[in-house]
Amino acid sequence: MSPMIPFRHSFPLRLAVVLAALHAFPDHAAGADKVLLSIGDAARIAIERNLGLKVASHDPAIAETGIRKARSIYDPAFSALLDHSGSNLQTFPGSSLVDRPRFFDFDASVSRLLSTGATTSVSFTNQLFRDNLGLVSSRFARPALTLSFSQPLLKGLGREVTEAGITTAEDAMDTALSEWNRQAIETAAAARTRYLDLVKARENLSTLKASLDLARQIHTENEGRVKAGVLAAYQLQDSLLGVLQRQAELLVAERAARDAADRLLAVLNLPAGTVIEDAGTPPPEPIGLREEDAMRTAMSRRPGIASARVSVRNTEFNERVTRNLALPSLALEGSAGVVGLGRDYGEGFEDMSGGDYTAWSVGLSFSVPLGNRSARADHAAARLRASQARVQLASAEEAAGTEVRTALRAVDSRREEIAVTEQGVRVAETQVELYRKRQQLGLATTKELLEVETGLTRARVSYSSARADYHTALTDLWRATGELLDRTGLRIEGKGPEPAKRKGKP
Repeated sequence: MSPMIPFRHSFPLRLAVVLAALHAFPDHAAGADKVLLSIGDAARIAIERNLGLKVASHDPAIAETGIRKARSIYDPAFSALLDHSGSNLQTFPGSSLVDRPRFFDFDASVSRLLSTGATTSVSFTNQLFRDNLGLVSSRFARPALTLSFSQPLLKGLGREVTEAGITTAEDAMDTALSEWNRQAIETAAAARTRYLDLVKARENLSTLKASLDLARQIHTENEGRVKAGVLAAYQLQDSLLGVLQRQAELLVAERAARDAADRLLAVLNLPAGTVIEDAGTPPPEPIGLREEDAMRTAMSRRPGIASARVSVRNTEFNERVTRNLALPSLALEGSAGVVGLGRDYGEGFEDMSGGDYTAWSVGLSFSVPLGNRSARADHAAARLRASQARVQLASAEEAAGTEVRTALRAVDSRREEIAVTEQGVRVAETQVELYRKRQQLGLATTKELLEVETGLTRARVSYSSARADYHTALTDLWRATGELLDRTGLRIEGKGPEPAKRKGKP
């Protein structure tokens, strides 16, 4: 099974799979002198060994730590205070009696933020007092247990505002994954294109070798016929010139094949000198893809569009948050608790457990900056950014539509071109056989035969180019629809962002 990169799974899981995807394939050429490649192998190895992708794979990991950090707003906070204090004071001026009060406090509290924006806390305070005056109040313990809360009613109200940092961090994760996906698609497309360039260059080289072999055979035959006196000597020069021309063309083709191999090695990040044995051009495969289906796939899978949608979602979210933050601050605040009193801790706790003595409070807190220009400016800027993001998304969708339609037309045209050039090869081969017989009978010159053979060479080159160009057109189509990785064995699935659920909406 091919590795799967889930685009919308839980963040730690999909992050782990993204990182593992770079190492999902065996290192075909590490320390090897030769490597056998198909077009799919080329794309997969390029993704596996691309250093830029390995660098980009750290971005989702960094974004995932940002999500964990943002979610820490819901971590309960514990605080404690231990205090012992005292003093030695005159009871009144001129008195020799010294008051020596001693205080011992132990306070502890746990507070937590709620998704509504409210903060709640449970606190325990325990005060122990004693002095040396010997009065009824000279020694007592006063424990208290209190529950308090503060709920925003305007500014800061609701889960959407409370989890603004979490949502922003999740959007950063989606953006990082979209960018990784885009780079992977571009890497796979480059590898497929370079592979096809190499195959085409090698097929052209084979065609020119066959052309040179035929030219040499014709020249050898001409030498024998000139010696036999049945062929004019000038035709021997024509055949020699044909051999020399084909030798020169072969040198150019050999250099082009070596250059194409080096370019493919560079894309695959394989050591220089590695010999690539290609599996040839795959047979043309009917795609049976309608324009409507291709457009639908592009709108849901294309990384650029996915990233633009994340931007729209994020900017619209920020617009709503800044609108809330421009409101006045109004909070409902309250507390309730039980208090105990005794001469020592035991009596104080026993008194508190009875619940006879309580303390409570409830009220409203209101504040607003006069003019509130800063918050209003932030909201206006967020609204403009959201409008800008929507325009950019529309532009990306329009560009994708144009690219998909162009790619579909190219695929159809290249497929028809294969049939035409294949027929051209058959016609040219027939012509060469015919002219060879005519030349042997003296009804055609060597120059005419070589011209016809040159036409056969061009027809074969055109046929090789048409087959390779068809798969290049397929690469462009799959890149335009965003499904190129699926087609090369790396499957990335998912239905896209789900902002409503993530932001606490029904």
